[in-house]
Amino acid sequence: MFISTDYLTTYYGVDERIARFFVDRDPPADNLYWHGKLLYLRPAVGYLFIPLAVDLLYKLGLDKDALLGNEFVQTMEQTGHISALEETNQITAAAATQQCADLVKDNCKDPSWYHEVLAYLQGESNYISVQATPFKALHRGDVFLFSLCALHFPQEKKQQIVSQWFALISTLLLMDDADDAKEDMRTGDENAFLEHGLSEANIALARDLVLKNVASIASLNETMANKLHRKFEEVIQKPITLLNTI
Repeated sequence: MFISTDYLTTYYGVDERIARFFVDRDPPADNLYWHGKLLYLRPAVGYLFIPLAVDLLYKLGLDKDALLGNEFVQTMEQTGHISALEETNQITAAAATQQCADLVKDNCKDPSWYHEVLAYLQGESNYISVQATPFKALHRGDVFLFSLCALHFPQEKKQQIVSQWFALISTLLLMDDADDAKEDMRTGDENAFLEHGLSEANIALARDLVLKNVASIASLNETMANKLHRKFEEVIQKPITLLNTI
């Protein structure tokens, strides 16, 4: 499926300029995150989250020019490459965290944000960890928080940024995990629906989390929230069906 500007604006309420920027962008060269991909955007979670996250940041009040500027976008893309190295087991999670930290350390606009993200990813408790989800599997992309080191934003926006990040990424990853539940059960791959054991209680926990998430997203982009909720309710039928067969 080709992700068009109209698709993002109509079904997800994404700002038109943001949508067009990423639809028109070429995949970065020598980047494992886009390895073998001819288009920058695909319907898969790992690509769709980019324009959705940028739109939410814009609607939180961050500068649109900065969000679409080379420094932030290229930092995000390089973070994606490091994340892909971890996902393909070429480096450890600890190494991915350190490489992302090294990537942004010298050019970070807000040193406090850098240290807070690093502390969270190294397992320390802070305002970021307080907002984390109950599923470890839903935090497999959190190194992308380092990307925001390339941006200026007010201190009072930090809590909202973290809240919206977790709301969006955990909803998208739950949809991905629901879709892959049967295959991940076979392979033993990380999956939120399986990490506590597939059960009615676990499915209910996921559904409650998504309801909370979409309410948060709706405060900035109701169209996006409604679309995500509908898609989740469709795909959650897969783990429900799988549970009924075991």
